[in-house]
Amino acid sequence: MAIEGFPTTAENIIGATEAALLASGPVTEDSVAQFLDVPSQSARNALRMALQLGLLSEPKASTYSPSHPLSSYLITASRPAKAAILRLALEQFPPYRTFKERLEVSVSAPEAANQARAIHAITAHREEVLNTLVGLGTYTNSLSSQGAGGYVVAEPLTADHLAPLASAIASREAAHLHVRKRLGATAADRIDAKQVLEPLVTAFLLTARVEEDARAPILHAGNAIESFLVQLAAQVGANLKGASGINSKADVLLKGGHITKKHASMLFYLGNVRNAAEHGTDVDPDVNRTWDISLSTSLEHVNVALSTIAAMVAHQAGQFIV
Repeated sequence: MAIEGFPTTAENIIGATEAALLASGPVTEDSVAQFLDVPSQSARNALRMALQLGLLSEPKASTYSPSHPLSSYLITASRPAKAAILRLALEQFPPYRTFKERLEVSVSAPEAANQARAIHAITAHREEVLNTLVGLGTYTNSLSSQGAGGYVVAEPLTADHLAPLASAIASREAAHLHVRKRLGATAADRIDAKQVLEPLVTAFLLTARVEEDARAPILHAGNAIESFLVQLAAQVGANLKGASGINSKADVLLKGGHITKKHASMLFYLGNVRNAAEHGTDVDPDVNRTWDISLSTSLEHVNVALSTIAAMVAHQAGQFIV
C-alpha cells in the first residue's frame, strides 16, 4: 500500500473513525467531510491515515468501514486512553517508526521527517509530513517538545502508559457482559455480533459521557436497531428495498405481518428520536427548527433499544413480551 494521509491530525483521524462507526454502511470521503465539516481532501487524508493505522478497512475502493475492535475502543475511550490506543497504532506505522529512529540519532525533526519522506516515497510536501508526524507524536505522548521546534522521543511504552488502554478494554468487556445480560442469552446469540451487538455496546458505554454528547448514544443505538431490522427482514424474506431508516423498515415489516403493532410502535419511538438526533444542527422541516436532546431521552433510548430487540427476538420464538 502506498503511504498516504498527509497532512492530517489526530482529531481528524479519530473523527473519521467515529463517522465510520456511526454510519449504517461504509462511509465515503464526501460523507466524512460533511461529518467533520472539513474540505474533502482533509477528510480523505484522515480516512487514508486511519486505514493505514488499522482503525478502518476498505471493503471496496474509496469506501471505509470500522476495523474492530481497535476503532471501538478508540471512540469510547477517555482522552488518555485515546492517546494510548492511537500510540500503539502509530508506532507500527512505517514512516513514523523511521521518523523516530532518525530523531534518536540526534537529527532535527525537520531533517528526520524529510528522511522518512524520502525512504517511504511519500509525495506530500516535507512540511506536511513533518507537521503530521509531530502532531500525532505529541498527541499520543510518543514525542516530547523541547521548545523552539525541538522534539525528542519519549520513553518507551510502559505498564503505566498502557494502564488507560487496559481500563478502556476492561470497560468495554464489562459493557459487553451488561448488554448481553440485558438482551438475554438467546437474543445476544442470535443478533449479528458486528452490526448489532457492537453498536449497542458502544451506545451503552457512551451513556457514561452523555453530558458531553447526548446524541452519540442515540446514533449508535439507532444503527444497531436498523441493522437488526435488516437482519430480521432477511430471516423472514421481507424486501426492504427503498426503505431507509428505522421507521420505513418497521413499516414494511409491520405491513408484511412480520412484526406486531406493539413492537412496531416501540420501533417508531426509537426511529423518531434517532431522526431528531440525526438532524444535529440542521433544521427539521416538520417543526422548522432544530431539536435539543435531553439527557434522560438519550439514556432511555439505549434502554428501549435493548428491550425492543430482546422482545422481538422472544416474539420470534412465540413469546409475547414488550
